[in-house]
Amino acid sequence: MFNRIGIDVGGTYTDAVYITNGQIRHTAKVPTQSENLVETLMNAFDNLKIQDEQEISQITVSTTLVTNAILQNRIPPVKLFLYSGNGMKVDALPWPVNYTELRGEMDYRGREITSPDEEEWQKLNLADLEDDYSHVAIVGKFSHRNSLHEEQLAGYLKEHNPTIRIALGHEWGQSNFYRRSLTTYLNLGVSDLYQQFVQQLQAAVRARNIQAPIFILKADGGSLPLAKIRPIDSIYSGPAASVLAALTQTAPDESSIIVDIGGTTTDIGLALSGVPLLSSKGAQIGEFSTLVRSLAVRSIPVGGDSVVRLNDQGVVLENYRMGSAYCLGGANPTPTDAMRYLQLIDYGDLGLAEEGLYSLLPSEQRTPETLEKLALDIINIVVEKIARAVDSLQREWQEEPAYKVWEVLHPQENKTFRTIVSGGGARGITTALGKRLKTPVQLGAFPEVSNALGAALSKPTFDCTLHLDTYIKQYRVEETGEQGKWTGALRPHREVEGFIEALAQQQAADYGIEVQDMEKEPFDFFPIVQNYQTVGQIVRGSVHVRPGVIGRVQV
Repeated sequence: MFNRIGIDVGGTYTDAVYITNGQIRHTAKVPTQSENLVETLMNAFDNLKIQDEQEISQITVSTTLVTNAILQNRIPPVKLFLYSGNGMKVDALPWPVNYTELRGEMDYRGREITSPDEEEWQKLNLADLEDDYSHVAIVGKFSHRNSLHEEQLAGYLKEHNPTIRIALGHEWGQSNFYRRSLTTYLNLGVSDLYQQFVQQLQAAVRARNIQAPIFILKADGGSLPLAKIRPIDSIYSGPAASVLAALTQTAPDESSIIVDIGGTTTDIGLALSGVPLLSSKGAQIGEFSTLVRSLAVRSIPVGGDSVVRLNDQGVVLENYRMGSAYCLGGANPTPTDAMRYLQLIDYGDLGLAEEGLYSLLPSEQRTPETLEKLALDIINIVVEKIARAVDSLQREWQEEPAYKVWEVLHPQENKTFRTIVSGGGARGITTALGKRLKTPVQLGAFPEVSNALGAALSKPTFDCTLHLDTYIKQYRVEETGEQGKWTGALRPHREVEGFIEALAQQQAADYGIEVQDMEKEPFDFFPIVQNYQTVGQIVRGSVHVRPGVIGRVQV
């Protein structure tokens, strides 16, 4: 038996569910206090009114903490040092932050070409690092193959200031220098804020004598223990929760378009044969391109609380909200008011909804017929914006290799997608959206708290990708940045399979999770030839636990 709690912190409301073996026992919804997320989380938890906290087996949280900190530029200054080497000019890239280039270079296989210049280090203004910059990120172009230069500079800086916080780029393990640099920068920048959140949340949970472990939902749809996750991995966990919620209420082999309509934004995702699609690139957040693995989701600034205006061209749906809908006590008419007036939803004051919509019209046009047309126009604009985003996401993925492989592997698959709609505004647009998309549309179970449902039933995701060069006898793990010496054969076969399994089990133990049913990708072996002889191999292989849910919800 599992008893899980899922809590999703949205921009407008925070939702919570308590679920036992697929049966939702309690739900809760509270306003989000953006300046005090821990209090918001615990308010949502308390509103579940759980009789015995000891029966809880896991709490999983989807939080906007890191996303908001980055988008609102609420991170401390970080000094970025780059070992950029030769090749493409670094300044040709659109850097959203300042950086300092240093001498020292590795080649693409991790062999040193030029040593760092310690005299250059001595000219660095270390006083700045003590006063304005207590956080330093160091990233080398090929440090993911050899981290020596990063570690040497880190050691030098630590000698002069033992309290400085340093992050090294090789720990992100992938080859994209630009994205790796920005990812290292951002993760370090939000680390203090995240650690404060962790400590406060753990203290609040302990104060209620709750023994259940706390997990955080990641952008890739998986969850990891609160204290083990890298802070930036938690961005866009809300859209990921939307996709997982759909998986809890569809057949395992069903293909779905997922639409989650919140108060501020609408999140859209795709699942092929029950498997959520991963983005082919790392997540983009604001001006920053990152290496954060994320689901292929899209957020658009359309929500139930979006402000509605009227001008000479007709109805305008703004890209922002200014509080609650008029029918819920707000100051501005919104799509929620149109839904309430048309009686597509049953919450909110009907008289206030009518009053809010009337306020958009000149006095001489305030007739029931004109008001109904206005409300329908508002609904149609919302639906059209969502439909265009769905069409765009589908077109984009039809050109992706992952989609083409899926079509080859599923030649008999019905290419008709079912649309799953959830969120506070779901009931009001289900019919209209189905007509526009020309797909069967299903209203999600408990649509007002669906993201919390997705968080509650999420399972850990896991990836361990091995890169091995037997000629120079070095290996690295892409996900953790681990680097080490290879002591095995120059041309390994079964030996390397056992090696990656051992690495994976150790990595899972470090994360504090148990992994089962790992998928293995076939190893790629590339011979290294010198003087017509094979002198070694470059080997790549990986094991995965894909994003998914631990069960289906019973409606």
